[in-house]
Amino acid sequence: MKKMSVILAAVAFCAVPLSCGDGEGAEPQVSEDTIDIGLGGDKESAANDVDNDEADSEEVPFEELPVEYLELCYATSINMPEELYGPENVFDGDSSTYWATMPGAAPDEGLYFSFEEPVDIEAIIVEAVPGSSEFEEIEYIQLYINGLEGARRSPGSPVYSYSPVKSVFIKIWETESMYRDEQGIRYQRDLPVGISEVRIIVTDGEGREVPLRIMSIAEVGGSVEASSSLEPVEAYGPDFLFDSRPAFGWADGNENSTGAGESLTFRFDEPQHIERILIWDGYHRSRTHYEHNERASLISFGPEGGTPAEYRLDDTMTPQMVYLDAPLEGSSFTMDFLEVYPGEVYKDLVVSELRFFDGEEWFVIDTGGGEARKLEILQWARNCDAGTFIDRQIYANFAEDYYYDEQTLVIRSNGSFVIWKEDERYDSRERMYADGNWQILDDNAIRIFGRLHRLASYDQDSYDPYAGTWSDQDERLDRMTIFSDTLKFGEDWISSSRGMFEDFTF
Repeated sequence: MKKMSVILAAVAFCAVPLSCGDGEGAEPQVSEDTIDIGLGGDKESAANDVDNDEADSEEVPFEELPVEYLELCYATSINMPEELYGPENVFDGDSSTYWATMPGAAPDEGLYFSFEEPVDIEAIIVEAVPGSSEFEEIEYIQLYINGLEGARRSPGSPVYSYSPVKSVFIKIWETESMYRDEQGIRYQRDLPVGISEVRIIVTDGEGREVPLRIMSIAEVGGSVEASSSLEPVEAYGPDFLFDSRPAFGWADGNENSTGAGESLTFRFDEPQHIERILIWDGYHRSRTHYEHNERASLISFGPEGGTPAEYRLDDTMTPQMVYLDAPLEGSSFTMDFLEVYPGEVYKDLVVSELRFFDGEEWFVIDTGGGEARKLEILQWARNCDAGTFIDRQIYANFAEDYYYDEQTLVIRSNGSFVIWKEDERYDSRERMYADGNWQILDDNAIRIFGRLHRLASYDQDSYDPYAGTWSDQDERLDRMTIFSDTLKFGEDWISSSRGMFEDFTF
């Protein structure tokens, strides 16, 4: 049965003024540190402004509110059971449901979503779960709109947008009890943080400022089986086809032969009706990853054991719509890869994401594989020194005359990681962002691998680790590199074998 996510950013009408201290319609200010995508005030005054506008406004019927569909939606950390704490809860108009992180995970964690098409948005309001004996209080969040790093805000403060919005990333910046400048693990409580609602305000066809109804991606129970998967399967298994993270995907396991002849079989717990498929063909972690690996050029799709139809794909990083020759009904389907575009370096065929359309909504398969992998990692961590830092942000800074270095690292139980690093000297400044997968080597070492993005202060391009797509960012991708590194660790330290960062101690 499908988990339906017909969602409402806010049930009541909400008008948000666009004038601010710099004058009505002021352009966002660009500073050395951020692009200021919002000029909201403090939490209390912003909430009062919204409440006053609601009291004076006409309530718009639910069925008259504008609707937009999500293309991608994921959270960097999700508490268990994941079906109760997933990111889709922030759009359901119910403050009693929420996205929640793993216990102890907060700084550098976040929630990402993107629309099928850019949306003209007046304001975004993020409502956090209040602090309690079960949740840590969120003090500040930071929004990235279309990948651009924005100013930090208290939850509840409106963030205004000055251009059409394709993607949003909400990053947890600071919590109530974290040690802001202390070395080591800055947030040490065993409590999650949560966001209960994300309210988006738009102008409808009649010029009214109203909440946006957001249609999320439905989930159905089932499984997906690949003819082969690249090792480690924890990083390249077929479950990644449905995780809303194009930087992660399935790769075939025959490294020395082309991916032509590989296949995926989808089995659903209940019969499904399929009219279209949306496919992120190739490895979307970066354009370099995309070009180095194989992409599908000709596929077939049909009922398992039946006669499939063939479909040609373009060689592009843009998600591609496949309109089936005729709607299909059934519980089991097969996608065969008949021809491929060759990779410049590898013979691995990669597909990053898949969606199915039943005539009314898009849906994915919930295999439960992600939570199973997480439980295995947590069991491993409990039996070695990794248990001290899994799902925790680790912080370090180093200062000398004319030099300052700041870095953070999060190794997550879902098999992903993120590193932020900033170096400042008297005449220059460089920032580094790296993310990707990791695998267990032994009880004192892990291997991390993914993409690394560097940006110097003299560059004029915006810093966009959360843009969600790399198809139109060729110049920025010149600074994107593929990397791998071995991290050694003990009970209170982590060290990079390749010197990506200074040693962490905690």
